[in-house]
Amino acid sequence: MKNEITYYLKKYDLEKYMKPELLDKFFIKRFLKGEMIFSVKEESQSLYFFVEGKIKIYSAFYGDKEVIIEFCKPLQILGEVEYIQNKDINVNVEALTPCIVIGILREDFKKMISGNDRLYELLLRTVTSKLTSTMTHILSYHQKPLDERILNYLKELSQNNKVEKIKYIEMAGFLKVSDRHLRKVLKELDDAKVISKVGKTIHILKWPDNI
Repeated sequence: MKNEITYYLKKYDLEKYMKPELLDKFFIKRFLKGEMIFSVKEESQSLYFFVEGKIKIYSAFYGDKEVIIEFCKPLQILGEVEYIQNKDINVNVEALTPCIVIGILREDFKKMISGNDRLYELLLRTVTSKLTSTMTHILSYHQKPLDERILNYLKELSQNNKVEKIKYIEMAGFLKVSDRHLRKVLKELDDAKVISKVGKTIHILKWPDNI
């Protein structure tokens, strides 16, 4: 495990931010596809450096309805906002593929960041980067044609050009369109042989050059 942690710290150039005497406080956690990494209102006990896989971050409004915030690939820090605010987890983080994180307990991270300007700056850059990317996504994403937005969405979820157990209501909510309109455009993409839709499984037959 120590060698694996060292590998990821080097891979993402994280060693320079860490105090060598506290490196043994890191631990590896693995999550299976569909497993929750964080859940809303869960007590925030650790921060994670997300180093392998693909995740979905979403919140829950209007009962149990999922509202997707973003899809993420490495490298991301998870739980840093809750650490700064000293609050419980306020989003759901789900593994879309098998995932690996490097974890550290909050009290150990506090020791790691104490007097460590480089790590503090990394934390601030991470938070501001997430805010900036979210705003950019909101401003630019919905200006694209719906078929392009649909294919971008499917790309985030796909494995080997296939999306299984897709939730059409969730998808419509993320794309800010009605379920009826979404299904109409999906049928058009199916008729055009861009996708093949069978129940809740979608096969992507070809990706346009701009996706």
